[in-house]
Amino acid sequence: MDIFYVLILFAIFLGGLVRTYFGFGEALVSMPLLTLIGLDIHTSISVIGLAGILVASFNIFLDYKSIDYKMLVVLLVGSLVGVPLGIWILHFVNTSLVQLLLGIFLILYGIYAFGIKVFIKNHDVIILKSSIWTGLTGIISGILGSLYNSHGVPVVIYGTMTGLPIKTLSSTIQAHFLLTAILVVIGQGTGNIWTNETLPLFFLACPLLLISVVIGKYCKQRTMNRNFDLWLYLFIVMLGIILISSH
Repeated sequence: MDIFYVLILFAIFLGGLVRTYFGFGEALVSMPLLTLIGLDIHTSISVIGLAGILVASFNIFLDYKSIDYKMLVVLLVGSLVGVPLGIWILHFVNTSLVQLLLGIFLILYGIYAFGIKVFIKNHDVIILKSSIWTGLTGIISGILGSLYNSHGVPVVIYGTMTGLPIKTLSSTIQAHFLLTAILVVIGQGTGNIWTNETLPLFFLACPLLLISVVIGKYCKQRTMNRNFDLWLYLFIVMLGIILISSH
């Protein structure tokens, strides 16, 4: 197999591994790598979109009992509004500024959340309970999903402010990702984002995505719950750095 395709498959596999362990972030890891490899942007977006559906499906099958269905419905309604907005932005607006601002926000939030957790023992915890915040998160998730296949960034940040147990949060996010990813992929397919290489690359990557889910689940089970949120915050900072460096 050509080294070009080996590198593409590795980037997709790495994204699936990250998605399974952290619950999000596969696009923000895979997309910059695919860009560096030389795969065109539309093929990258469409392949990662399909890969996200497959990985989310595997994860939901394993953890469907922990889903918070009320939150899921509100997030999905918001995403129904956000997805077409993201498709419009992708076609008519320069997304470089959005990418830069998103990267800066992720770095600042990750450092803030990590610092609060580690260095300030007695601190006030922000708990967002209103469905308005859930709906707004869904809209932003839909927009970013269309732009970068990054449905997860706003949902994970919002989830850390709901007080939900990590397992419930992770399962609900995966369910939302699956449903939103389906909407995003439909929007990409009808919005002339797919290319002739989209489906062949996706089918070629399917076995590796399954392996990435198995490895990611094993690694996650070996991580203590009290440490997972710290790794999550550091991962958010890393994603911000990746976004800015690939700007």
